[in-house]
Amino acid sequence: MIKNLKLKFINNKIYPRIIICGGGTGGHIYTGIAIADEIKYQIPYSKILFIGSKNHMEMKEVPKYGYSIKKISISGGRNKIFSISGLFLFIELIESFFLVKKIIKNFSPNIIIGTGGFVSFPTLLAAKSNKIPILIQEQNSFPGITNRIFSRYADKICIAYKQSQKFFPKGKTIITGNPIRTKILKKFPSKKQACKYFGLNMKKPIILSLGGSTGSKLINNAWKNGISKLINLDIQLIWQIGSYIDNIKNNIKIYNYPNIIIIKFIKDIQMCYAASDIIISRAGALTISEICYLKKPNILIPFSRSSDNHQCKNAYILKKHKASIVIQDEEIEKELVDLSIKLISDIPLQKQMVKNISNLGKPNASKDIVNEILQIIK
Repeated sequence: MIKNLKLKFINNKIYPRIIICGGGTGGHIYTGIAIADEIKYQIPYSKILFIGSKNHMEMKEVPKYGYSIKKISISGGRNKIFSISGLFLFIELIESFFLVKKIIKNFSPNIIIGTGGFVSFPTLLAAKSNKIPILIQEQNSFPGITNRIFSRYADKICIAYKQSQKFFPKGKTIITGNPIRTKILKKFPSKKQACKYFGLNMKKPIILSLGGSTGSKLINNAWKNGISKLINLDIQLIWQIGSYIDNIKNNIKIYNYPNIIIIKFIKDIQMCYAASDIIISRAGALTISEICYLKKPNILIPFSRSSDNHQCKNAYILKKHKASIVIQDEEIEKELVDLSIKLISDIPLQKQMVKNISNLGKPNASKDIVNEILQIIK
């Protein structure tokens, strides 16, 4: 057991040590980074360490934001549990558990924060084993299995949607919303700056299309087949294409058209958001929270194979408030381009959507979550 969890002080300044675990998807990763940024903003002397899976995107993304990360060998996937891969998953889990215990011993954290993903399981298990305080942040309306399991041991659970309250203990669950990335919350550019950045005309309509962390083949095919409609109507497109970029490069006409900006992976998401008039996106929880914060008209396309179908549940909360248009994967090829043109051309519909979405954003989520963290460790 880690015995000394007292807060350290240097020159009378608080010096907490915090571990953040979560990964596998951008939602888990960027949520953790947003929380870390707010901790550092409030407590510059704090020490923060991330724990992630060596095979997932957090190992590349977290260091870009200036944070250290330790890797463990956990691949996850509930579909593996009842297959032959389940044995290897169990071995990974045990190995990761003991590796995390070693990390904890060396780092001596005051609290461990779990943002979801299978990497959180051995980390939160080790936290419980060492009697270290736990805070869980759940991004989705239908919680992930790891967060549901460890909620009984957590000191506090911060949720984004009231629909997920029923899955967690009442006395320690609060609605904070999802953290907004610092570059959006505190460093957001003007539309003029963003259009200049991309070389786009701010007087002409601009669509932003997001396909998720690695892109979407279905969304890409819809744009590829219907791009001539946008060109004929002089509609501009910022198109995040992901790992499928080679398929589009072969179409020289599309790739070289000045009104079509094709991006493999987005580094400056704030520029994309600022330039856009409407957003077409997968229904990841973090993206939805950012769309709500920015009050952008949008079309959401839930990823049909998301765990527990959580993207669909997230999207339909906005649809219920008439704050989004939702289409399913099987409808993409037939409807995406035409619906996008309809929305970008319908100013009254955009204004109504902005009005409806205005009450759904929670700009103080990061502050509220960090305040809960400080309450626990103090």
